[in-house]
Amino acid sequence: MFSVTSRGKCMMGGNRVEGYPDWRLPAFLIIATAFFIALSFRRTLLELVHTWYASRTYSYGFLILPLFGFLVWTRRKRLLSVVPKPNLWGIPLLAALGLLWLVGNLGEAKVVQEFAVIGMETTAAWLLLGTEVVTVLAFPLAFLFFAVPFGVSLIGPLQDFTAHFAVEALTFTGVPAVLDGRTISLPSEVWTVAEACSGIRYLFSSIVVGTIYASLVYRSRKRKVLFVVAAILVPILANSVRAYGIILLAYLTDNRLAVGVDHIVYGGVFFIVIEMMLLTVGLRWREAPQSRPHEAGKAAEHSAAPANVLVPILKPLPVALIIVAFSGVVPATATRLWQSATAPRDALDLAISIAPPWHAVAAQDSGWTPALHRAEKEYRQAYQSGNSLVDLYTVHYSGQTGAELVSGYNRVENASVWTLTDDGFGVAAVNGRRISVQRTVVESRSVSREVWTWYWVSGEYTANPAAVKLLQAKARLLGRPATAVVITLGLDNQDGIAAERVFQDFLAHASFSATPVVPNS
Repeated sequence: MFSVTSRGKCMMGGNRVEGYPDWRLPAFLIIATAFFIALSFRRTLLELVHTWYASRTYSYGFLILPLFGFLVWTRRKRLLSVVPKPNLWGIPLLAALGLLWLVGNLGEAKVVQEFAVIGMETTAAWLLLGTEVVTVLAFPLAFLFFAVPFGVSLIGPLQDFTAHFAVEALTFTGVPAVLDGRTISLPSEVWTVAEACSGIRYLFSSIVVGTIYASLVYRSRKRKVLFVVAAILVPILANSVRAYGIILLAYLTDNRLAVGVDHIVYGGVFFIVIEMMLLTVGLRWREAPQSRPHEAGKAAEHSAAPANVLVPILKPLPVALIIVAFSGVVPATATRLWQSATAPRDALDLAISIAPPWHAVAAQDSGWTPALHRAEKEYRQAYQSGNSLVDLYTVHYSGQTGAELVSGYNRVENASVWTLTDDGFGVAAVNGRRISVQRTVVESRSVSREVWTWYWVSGEYTANPAAVKLLQAKARLLGRPATAVVITLGLDNQDGIAAERVFQDFLAHASFSATPVVPNS
């Protein structure tokens, strides 16, 4: 069947192998299965690409796949010296990732679905190619997860850090500054640390660049980790310094410089300079590429032991078929559960009634309401008791259309009119039961409002966005419609304590009850 020549070449079924394992079949199968996974979960991947396109924060995502290919190419010699062997221990992990995607799909958690699909792609590589190959490709495969647009929850803490740093720095340098939430008041101007000032875009770009840089310039794991940590900390600190510098420059020039579009331009230039300095300093500790004499020895070892070179033709095929079958079954299961959950039976809606002394009055202003997309039904009403006026706004989602209730596109404030200056959680009494509510303060040019928001999902109250998705997933897994309502109270406010007292009194006279949905005739 085979013979070993004196020059270290082996013949296998008429195919010549020049000192390296035969990679043709494994390479074909991993490319084919990766394509099939992408095809089966194409809606998830299309949403991922849409986020890259729609958000400047995540536009670097278009570079992840080309960079992945480059990282694999730089490891090609090491890769060719390893024998690909299927590893069935990847099957339980693949099943767990499929379940994770299913829960994320039923709960409309895009980031969970996206992480699960990327995890399936990397697990398929482990299943088909084995542990040795995945060890060589560990960094490129891990780098693929940067394709997922994650980290939105970091925006708020980054805004808070930037605001506190700027105020402390301004005070230290003799500029009078007062911080209220995320609003910085100076004698000459009022500044708000908005989301664009959080530095999240710079942070993610720095992490991606820093990770690639560390993998190419360093060899020791310690230096790689230290540089990536620096790539995380430096842009956070630099963004805070940038905010301080812009406010200081505007203050010293009586708002002639660093206002309007200027501060965005200055910020971009500042980030580029800082990043170049980081990379330049990092070169000081660069390490020369390691010579890998063991690779030649390993290749010779494979040649001397041709039995290790032989990759059974049929062995990878059943593994590939398992991956293909799994990739088809999971989305089909999700489709069936969605069809069962969107049936009109047992659907509930939320009804609201108010007892005296509170009574309904004409709503004066609707501009404060949350920016919620693809709402199926909304209710807006104002209520008054004495001199107290509370606005109520509810948005209803039947859970039958696939409209994502909690997402980066749905916001507490309409960003074109309002700026979110403070947020947190509080406790409110609804129907005599204490629940958690999200408390936010939004400001326009002339008005400050306190807003309380919470969700009603299939009969349960929560203010936690993650809990909303879990409750919706639970309902659909049980074959029930995942009806959800966003409940929002708004009040013009200059005193947070007074606002809380008014809201609590309003809720003490309000009754929220679940009612069956009457199908349209």
